[in-house]
Amino acid sequence: ELRLSNGTGPCSGRVEVKHEEQWGTVCDGDWTIEDAEVVCKQLQCGSAVQALNRAPFGEGSGPTWLYRVDCRGDESILWNCSHTGWGSFTCPHYFDTGVICSGFSALSLTGGDTACSGHVKVKQEETWATVCFSHIDFKTASVICNELECGQAVDILRGTHFGNRHELIWQEEFHCVGNETHLAHCPRMLHYSKTCSHDATVICSGETL
Repeated sequence: ELRLSNGTGPCSGRVEVKHEEQWGTVCDGDWTIEDAEVVCKQLQCGSAVQALNRAPFGEGSGPTWLYRVDCRGDESILWNCSHTGWGSFTCPHYFDTGVICSGFSALSLTGGDTACSGHVKVKQEETWATVCFSHIDFKTASVICNELECGQAVDILRGTHFGNRHELIWQEEFHCVGNETHLAHCPRMLHYSKTCSHDATVICSGETL
């Protein structure tokens, strides 16, 4: 089994592996974005945004199960990548690896008047999740328009009222600086709210020239 611990949600955190009924960590010798890509894919967390070293999500406990993991990036599970053997090297937890995955595999604006306006949705595994109005701001809207090649952000509106609509709600708030090239690269905060008063509607200026 594989999981990410101590992050902002199930798709970021310290990489932990269960072997022989015990959870342990992965040591950061040569930890690269290709290795992180396999972790994100295995957890159905979209693509890898960052591969991190030196216990960015705190030090774990238990054995360091894997060391010098070397993935090509297309393996289906992490331990199919080459490594030095289970528990072959005891590594201080100061070197535990971390991963930040996008958590979503696609981004779209739907139901607007143009291809460059509409409700913000992100694809989580096979389902589209709606982003709440309270979870994004203008800088985030700018990043969305930029990523979709839709020019500049013009406006961000409180979209339709949610009421009892049975739709998946995206559980993270985006806190973009504004210069990120992809929404997945923006800092985020987990925000467990079962309710969402309005969805977010973003209007971009249109296609970039």
